[in-house]
Amino acid sequence: MRRLVVTLSVLVYLYSGYSLADEAYSMVDEAALAEHPQWLSLLHFDRGSLFGRSRSAVLDDGFFLAPTGKNDPLAELTATLARLRAPVVEGEPHASCRFPARALWLSHMIDEQWSEAECPEWEAWQQEHAGAEVGLMFASGYLGNPASFFGHLMLHLAQDSADQGMTFIRLLDTSLNFGADVPASDGLLTYMAKGLLGGYEAEYSRAPFYHNTSLYSEREMRDLWHYRLALPEEERKLLLAHIFEVTGQRFEYLFLTQNCASRIARTLELVVNDDLTPGHAPWVAPETLVRAIGKAEVAGRPLLAGTRHVPSRRLQTEWRYQALSIDEQAVARAVWPKVGTLNLQAESYHDLAPERQAAVVDTLLSHAAFLMQTGDESGLAEINRQLLQARLQLPAGTDSLKIDNQVPLHEVTSPALIRLTAVHNNEIGNVFSLTLRFLQYDLMDSNSTRMPNAALEIGRTELDFDHGGVRLRQLELFHVTNLHARNVHLPALSNVVWHTSAGIERSRFDCADCLDSYAVLLAGKSYQFSHYLPFFMGGLQLRSENHKDGYLAPLVQLGMLGNWTSNQRSLLQLVHTDSLKGDAGRRTRWLLQHRVALGDNLDLRIGLEGDDHACEMRFGFSRYF
Repeated sequence: MRRLVVTLSVLVYLYSGYSLADEAYSMVDEAALAEHPQWLSLLHFDRGSLFGRSRSAVLDDGFFLAPTGKNDPLAELTATLARLRAPVVEGEPHASCRFPARALWLSHMIDEQWSEAECPEWEAWQQEHAGAEVGLMFASGYLGNPASFFGHLMLHLAQDSADQGMTFIRLLDTSLNFGADVPASDGLLTYMAKGLLGGYEAEYSRAPFYHNTSLYSEREMRDLWHYRLALPEEERKLLLAHIFEVTGQRFEYLFLTQNCASRIARTLELVVNDDLTPGHAPWVAPETLVRAIGKAEVAGRPLLAGTRHVPSRRLQTEWRYQALSIDEQAVARAVWPKVGTLNLQAESYHDLAPERQAAVVDTLLSHAAFLMQTGDESGLAEINRQLLQARLQLPAGTDSLKIDNQVPLHEVTSPALIRLTAVHNNEIGNVFSLTLRFLQYDLMDSNSTRMPNAALEIGRTELDFDHGGVRLRQLELFHVTNLHARNVHLPALSNVVWHTSAGIERSRFDCADCLDSYAVLLAGKSYQFSHYLPFFMGGLQLRSENHKDGYLAPLVQLGMLGNWTSNQRSLLQLVHTDSLKGDAGRRTRWLLQHRVALGDNLDLRIGLEGDDHACEMRFGFSRYF
C-alpha cells in the first residue's frame, strides 16, 4: 500500500504541468521518489530501527554515488540522476553500466532515457542469464554449525524451468549465496561473539549450482528445496539487474537479524509489494521467509510457482536401499558386511540376475559415496573402486528411485507454539500449565524436512497457574538434540548422538518454588529398529545448589522414540543424575509422552512424568503458529 501511495504521488507531480527543468518541481519530485519503497530497496535501506533512522546495510563506499548516500536516499537519488544524465566518457563506466537496475527503474518512473553506453560486464551478465528464472534454494538445518541450525537460503537462477528428470536442477544453474566471511583463525567463542554482536561482513557470491549441491547435499547431507518464483517479465528483469548490482558488495552480518533470510527478503522486496520478514523481530529465520513466499502475491497472482526437492546423498541411499527386496537387502549386507570388508564373491550375490546385481551395487555405491563424505575411514576409496569395477561388468541403466512424498518447508508444522496443559500432581494438586516456544521443534514434532529425529528449541518457557498465582516451571534458553538415526542397515562409521541444553527448572516435582539453573552436555549412541529409535547418552550437568547438593553431577539418559504413524509419536525417557553427595544430590526422572497431530497446526499431548518425590499426569493441546 505504501508503495502504491508513493507511486501515485510521483505520477501526480509528473503530470501536474511542470517541466523537469523547474527547480521547485525537481526538488518535490525527487523527494517523493527518494522515499519510494523500491528506491529504498535498490539501496538496501533496511526498515528504520526502534532507536534511529534507517540506513543502507551495504558497507562498500563504491555502491554509493553521493558522499552521504549510505544515510541519505535523497542525496543518492540526486547523484544517481546526475550521473545517468551525464554524457558517456570513453574509458569510464557509465552509471547505467554500474547500476542497471537503478537506471531501469528511474527510466520507468520518470519516463526518461539515458545515453547509450557500452557495458561489457553487464552485457555478459545479461547474456548468461537471459530468460533465467529467479528462485530460492533452501538447505535444511545442519547441527554441525550454529549459524546453520535453522537452515540456509540462497538465490537461484535457473536457465530452464522445464522438467529435468531425476537431476531436478541443472548443475550449471547459478546459485547466489549470502554468507559471512569468517577467518579460519576464529575459534568457536570468537565466532559466536562476532556472529551475535557484530564483527563479520557478508556478500552475495556467485557459483554454479553443483558447488552448493556438493557442499550441502553430498558433504553435509542436507536436503535442498528449490522454490520457483512466478515473477512478471518486467519485475524479473529488474530483479536480475539488481542482483548484478549487489553481487560482491559487502553487507553487515549478524546471525539473528542480518543473515541470509533477511538480506534475501530485502532483495526480493524490490519486486514484491509485501514485507516478507518482520521489520523489528529479534531474529529472522530462513523458514520465516519461505513461509512468506508461500503466501505472497505479485500482480494479483501467487508468487510461488512450485517447489522441487533435491534429496541429499543420505536420503538417496535410503531410497535405493528401501527399493530393494528383503532378500536383496540381505545380499547387500552379505557383500558389504563391515566398513573395511567387501565380499563380491558372496554366493547370494551371484545367485541374483545381473539386473538385480546392478541394483544392489548401485545401492552400495551410493552408500560408499555417503561414507566417504562423512568420514575419513581408510579403505573406502578402494571399496568404491571395486564396486565401480563390478558395476561396469553389469547391464547399463539403473532402477528409477522410488521417491517418498516429502513435504515442502512452507507446508510443515509452524515452528512457534502455545500449549495449554491440564496437570495433576499427586503432591501439589491440579494446575494449568502454559508453554510458549518461538523456535523451532522438539523430538515429538520434528520432521524430515527440517531435521529428522532431532530437537532444536530456543527460549521455551513454561508457566503454572493455580489459586496461588503464576509460577515459573521452566525457562529453557536452548535445547539441541541430534539422535543421528540410521535407516540403512549397512556398515556405517561411528555416529555420536548428542544433547546440550541450559536454563532454569524445578529441581523436584513436589516443590513448586524450588528452581535451579542448569547446563547439560551429553553424548552417546542410537540404534534404529523399524519404527523405534532407542538411544543412550551420558555426560555432565552443571547446576546451581539452591535445592540440590553438588554443582557438578554425572548424568545418564536412556530413551526410546517411537514413530507409530505419520501423525502419532511417543517418547519414553529415563534420566538419572548423581553428584555423589548423598540423596540431596541424586535425582531420577522419568517421562512418557504421546503426541497426536490433529492437523497442520494443532496437536494433542498426553503424558506421565515424575521423579523420586512426585508424579504428574498431563493432558494438553498445542497450537502452532
